[in-house]
Amino acid sequence: MKKILIGIPVLDNVEITRACLQHLYLNTETERLRLNVSVLIIDNGSQSNIEDIFRQDFKDPAFTTYFLRNPQNKGVAAAWNQILQFAPEKISSQSFYYDYYVVSNNDAFFGADWLQPMVEAMKADKRIGWISTMENGSPVLEELTEAHSLSKSYRVNPQISYTTEVVNESLKQIYGKWGGHEPFCRLVRSKGLPLFIPFQKEGRSAVCFMVRPAMIDQIGFFDDDYSPIGLAEDLEYFLRMEQILKPSWLTDEIYPEEAKWKCGFCGKSIVHHNWCSTRQGPNFDGRKWDKAREKNWKAKFGKSRKYYTKLLP
Repeated sequence: MKKILIGIPVLDNVEITRACLQHLYLNTETERLRLNVSVLIIDNGSQSNIEDIFRQDFKDPAFTTYFLRNPQNKGVAAAWNQILQFAPEKISSQSFYYDYYVVSNNDAFFGADWLQPMVEAMKADKRIGWISTMENGSPVLEELTEAHSLSKSYRVNPQISYTTEVVNESLKQIYGKWGGHEPFCRLVRSKGLPLFIPFQKEGRSAVCFMVRPAMIDQIGFFDDDYSPIGLAEDLEYFLRMEQILKPSWLTDEIYPEEAKWKCGFCGKSIVHHNWCSTRQGPNFDGRKWDKAREKNWKAKFGKSRKYYTKLLP
């Protein structure tokens, strides 16, 4: 029985996080693979009491749910690393408590049976280190790009007040053409896409992904420099996996060229992404945030993120 931890960093945004958890508890199937699933909510410095709110909302959750609070925002990379380092009890004989770790945005809404195919892909190929769900906009299927186009019209705008009901209603509008999000997910799954689809150039995704502990153990945790704004931590990790950017300690002896980890999409796992909501709110200025991340990136790596993105295979 594989142990899975699903970790979700949260910075306020209570309404959209509530919708995220509703879909998570409803649509995470485990029976076929007999998965032992736990959920970890990382409260990354919220003003609201996140644990109290969601323990009241979900008094009997489908899976054991843990909460970890940071007194202030540590940034996404630090939260991701906290997920990878989490254990509900002390361990001494191994580095990682869980067999696989899922890291998800709180603005991702899970489709039916999204988790088991990711585990199946991991079990089928031990060189897969990172596998992402497909979401609206993933460049692997026309229906997904069409759904992204519709999302631009109907998604919840994080700059204005909204409720969880409004969030869920937006999904009905976005996927109304296909009869709803669940029928849309069934349609995508019926397309016969491979269980694992390697990433291509700029189509990479960190909205909701699973990582293998052996990869983290070999090439390291996420780069949490320049907290809390960070420096495009997902891009840095993809470049590290491809051996384009490597920390000084990650030598060829530790991570040889012929042993690169694979990363890609799971062709049977679908979520909806209410994009650009995970850290936004009425007072958030995304342009200033992106400029600060670019400044941090250049300070560390010398050239722009765009330059390094073009180096990805």
